[in-house]
Formats: sequence, C-alpha cells, structure tokens
Amino acid sequence: MPREGRTGLVVPVPAADEALAPLVERYPQAVREGVPAHLSVLYPFLAAEDLDTGVVTTLRTLFDRQPPLRVVLERCHRRGGFVYLLPDPIDPLRELTEAVRRHWPELVPYEGRYDVLEPHVTVAMGAEEGTAAAMRREVAESVPLTVELDEAWLVVSRQRWQLHERFAFRGQ
Repeated sequence: MPREGRTGLVVPVPAADEALAPLVERYPQAVREGVPAHLSVLYPFLAAEDLDTGVVTTLRTLFDRQPPLRVVLERCHRRGGFVYLLPDPIDPLRELTEAVRRHWPELVPYEGRYDVLEPHVTVAMGAEEGTAAAMRREVAESVPLTVELDEAWLVVSRQRWQLHERFAFRGQ
C-alpha cells in the first residue's frame, strides 16, 4: 500500500476488472486489493495536502480537451512477477501523461524507478514466478479486450485508495 497522502491520476478500465475477476478469485495474494483496473497517467501525483481548487481546475481543463479513447488490450506480458496488459494504440496515453507533466514537470512517473515504463493495466505485482506465468497464460485467453476510456480519476491513499475527483474526457 502506498504511503498515506499519496495521490495518482488514473484512467479506470472497468471492462478489464470484469475480465480479470476470475484471477482475483484464484490468486488473491498476487492481485492488488482495493485498486480497480486502470492505466496510470501519473503516479505519484501531488501530495494530498497540495490538492487545491487550482490543481483541480487545471486538471479539469486538461481532461476536458481529451477525447474519449478506444484501445485494445491485446496481449498479456510478464516480467518476473509483474504481469500486465499493454493498450493499443499506446501513444494517446503517453501524450496524456506528457500533457499533465507540462503543468507539473517536477513530477516523474514512479519517481524514476524504471527506465522505460509504458502505460499499462497491472494484472499482478510481486507474484511468484510460477504464479505469474500461470496468470499470464490465463489472461492471454481473455484478450483481446476492446475498452472505452472516457474519464480520469484523481485518487488519494487514505488507508486505502479513495476517489478524490473525476474528470470526463469531453474533447472532440
């Protein structure tokens, strides 16, 4: 669980939650509890105490310009105990992260811990190798999955992830 007061900007992917539900039942130790399926736009974002009306207004303006997106989660990937789905096309999601970072250039995705990190839907983190391999095989049977992305969420960690604000994609 992230530190108390951490925040993130995510794009929820409810259709992926539905598709991944059987895995949550079979591998509860490997799937993050309390976090719906999502594509991260920027994590960590600002500290919770820095979320003021100016921040929310800037985000609302930015996301208002974003048209809804249709992506396909076509293949399941695995790196060690990390199992994930990559969206196609991926560029609009990269551009969304960069648009946010133009307003807050000091914020680095995942605090720079990873050399290259593509927008992705996390299936499992820190799973044992055998479990991760089995999960990847099972997820591979559930894709491709075409999903509509039409909003972003600002979430805050307060003992668990909580929705702070929703931003609809309204662009044409």
